Amino acid sequence: MVSKPKGVFGFTEEELTRVDPVVLRTLIHERTHHTIEVLIYRILAGKMEVPRDFGETVEFLLDLWRRRGLPMDAPDIRWVVNYLRLAKVLRSGGTVKLETKLPKPFTEEEMRVVEKLLFGRRSIRQWAPRPVPEEMIRKILYAGLMAPQGCNVGSTRFIVLRDPEEQRLVSSDIPIENGVMILVCQDMHVYQALGFDKRVPQNIYYDAAAAADHMLLMAHALGLGGVWLTHGEETQRRIGEYFGLPETFVTRCHIVVGWPAEAPIKSARMSRDEVIIGRG
Repeated sequence: MVSKPKGVFGFTEEELTRVDPVVLRTLIHERTHHTIEVLIYRILAGKMEVPRDFGETVEFLLDLWRRRGLPMDAPDIRWVVNYLRLAKVLRSGGTVKLETKLPKPFTEEEMRVVEKLLFGRRSIRQWAPRPVPEEMIRKILYAGLMAPQGCNVGSTRFIVLRDPEEQRLVSSDIPIENGVMILVCQDMHVYQALGFDKRVPQNIYYDAAAAADHMLLMAHALGLGGVWLTHGEETQRRIGEYFGLPETFVTRCHIVVGWPAEAPIKSARMSRDEVIIGRG
């Protein structure tokens, strides 16, 4: 028997049976994160007791998802199902053994690759007239999707522009020639539904920036050149009107990637000692 909470973020059970599936999915993500994921490792370490209702809210939401005939085989939903399975075992007094492993230091060879990725990436603003394979773009998008997201909200969306005419919808301080433009967007509907646009508004911009950075690192690893760019409300308006997007679908920033046609000098930074203001 699935326990029925009085409400989830102010939504009644009746409202949850009718709410936009995108919002329900976000609620499932967020509640799995905050009511199972954040707690379970403290429980397994013996630092806290298993709450009596451990996982019940997620179980309730997932049952609603299932009853509405929504897909159970998506990666994010399978992630939820796995955490819920662990929570139910612990709630019933059982024990669980995770197959996950603690992080280990990289080998010297692996570290050289990491340093090549982090310290070798530079902004490329000119690209050769050579098409970027779709499979590379898909890898770049997946890297952006796997970037950290505050509260596991999952609002990140992407628009890929290859057509130069469409690329000109985006205000840019550099000429875009031969590159593929990727707009990092967010479905603000889910932030608003949970009230996160008021409670943690800073997460909105951090989420977008993290996605853009992950994508540029993947582009660099693939041998492509890329650059991270921002744009304002006028670009947001033009993109929204052109694609017929709802007002809650907002572009935040964009990157451009392509085959490099230049080898600029890597930017230098201040010394580490200069930028460390305090140390405990």
